[in-house]
Amino acid sequence: MSEADRSRNPGAPGRAGAETGVPATGVRPCPACGARGTVSPAPGVAPGASSRAVRCLACRLVYIDPVPPEATAHESYGPEYYEPWQGREERSRLRLWRRRLRLIEARSRRGILLDVGCGDGLFLSVAREAGWRVEGIEFSPEGARRSSLRLGRPVAVGDLARERVLKGPFDVITLWHVLEHLVEPGPMIDACGARLRPGGLLVVAVPNLDNLPMQAAYRVARGRPLPLYETGAREPHISHFDPPTLSAFLARRGFTTVELRPDRCALTLPKRAVDACAALLSFASRRLMTDAMVAFCRRSA
Repeated sequence: MSEADRSRNPGAPGRAGAETGVPATGVRPCPACGARGTVSPAPGVAPGASSRAVRCLACRLVYIDPVPPEATAHESYGPEYYEPWQGREERSRLRLWRRRLRLIEARSRRGILLDVGCGDGLFLSVAREAGWRVEGIEFSPEGARRSSLRLGRPVAVGDLARERVLKGPFDVITLWHVLEHLVEPGPMIDACGARLRPGGLLVVAVPNLDNLPMQAAYRVARGRPLPLYETGAREPHISHFDPPTLSAFLARRGFTTVELRPDRCALTLPKRAVDACAALLSFASRRLMTDAMVAFCRRSA
């Protein structure tokens, strides 16, 4: 499965929404903080979609409401979704996973690693070759099947927040671009926290709502704003975090953010070029603007 503090800059172009609160009638509670008060509209849903993007005025999360049925369907992650992963993208993904593993090993000793949303199992394979003991769980039956074939042993299927499996304790738990797909991301973080060894490392990567360079490049290339949700999109995202929102969300679930940094996960040359420029701008401005971000955090004492 593909990261300026917008809470301090609500009028920024692109995905920012108006700040006039609207009654939350018919709007589900905020999936990050549970607030039911008011929300503000957040432009970013492509024309024709039956849902809308709203921003929680309590915690600033932007989320899609109502939840489109196709966004949580197993069928959205069938064979056609994974075929590029094990075809033309495999070599690029292998480099990506090795780079991500190096970041983890700079922050944790080798031990037992759980990858939540393990996809086709390539990251687990890379970690195992590096000396880690690995476990995985995947929401998509097709992904779990491919992961099991790659690893030569079964991989759990389902939602870690609901299944009584893989109880750990684990030294590291990774969620590589999982939270943005979840209707309720909070219980998933709680489930991970319950399975971490004391002092263990939680790694959470998500797209960055504050990816201003990518938004600008998309507008130039496509002639329209980068949508937050589009019916029929290959990877439907229903929860959208910026850096402060992600840090605050993890803190509310009992974690201290050790570090928040770019997740350089673009695979194609044009996107890598845009993201490289975003990384330079982020460094110069001290404002994380890359297309994706990753948090390394531990449970608060």
